Amino acid sequence: MQNKQLSEDSRHQRLSRLLARPDIWQAANGVSPENSRRGITTGYAALDALLAGRGWPRGATTELLVNQSGVGEMSLLLPALAEMTRREQMVVLVNPPFIPYAPALASAGVQLEKLLILHPRGHKDELWAVEQSLQSGCCGALLSWQGRQAPVDKDLRRLQLAAREGDCSHFHFRPASTATSPSPASLRLGLASDGEQLAVKLLKQLGGRSGQQLHLARNPDLTRRDRPLH
Repeated sequence: MQNKQLSEDSRHQRLSRLLARPDIWQAANGVSPENSRRGITTGYAALDALLAGRGWPRGATTELLVNQSGVGEMSLLLPALAEMTRREQMVVLVNPPFIPYAPALASAGVQLEKLLILHPRGHKDELWAVEQSLQSGCCGALLSWQGRQAPVDKDLRRLQLAAREGDCSHFHFRPASTATSPSPASLRLGLASDGEQLAVKLLKQLGGRSGQQLHLARNPDLTRRDRPLH
């Protein structure tokens, strides 16, 4: 009888530890793992109000879908990147399609010494560099851009898992044409230029509503100074 009780207690303890994990979602709670802790503020109050965690998801992939680079997509991330670098966290850019304009980044508060740019050669090397960086636990955010070869679903899932393991915010830029394709990303935003503003549409977010749209001011100086890489 005593052994049975001990066995039941042991099972109860294991179950309690399992349910306490941040990546386990209990439907009865009505809150997903990504929404169980506060996100990283975007710097835009209107956008924070629409996001499940009141900010960018931590330890997860956010996909930013754009028709072309230079519509102001970097302006959307600058407040969060500036805050991370001020907290001595590294920010990694993997194969950016443009040359980051250092003065504009610095004026936005980004600590340039905390910025690392990687240019892996080839699709496999790029995926390896992104995955290793995400799960290293050494960076606060990693920005990556989809190249000519689109990652397959299993690769996207590996990157999402790596971001969770390293507690790193992964921002992945993809073509707007991928909006109808399924993705394991915790958050997906559609971005487009609308004059002096950036049009943002919530395509998907775990633990929150989607379909909302808003317009945000962008950094025109940064947009003008970006130059495509050839």
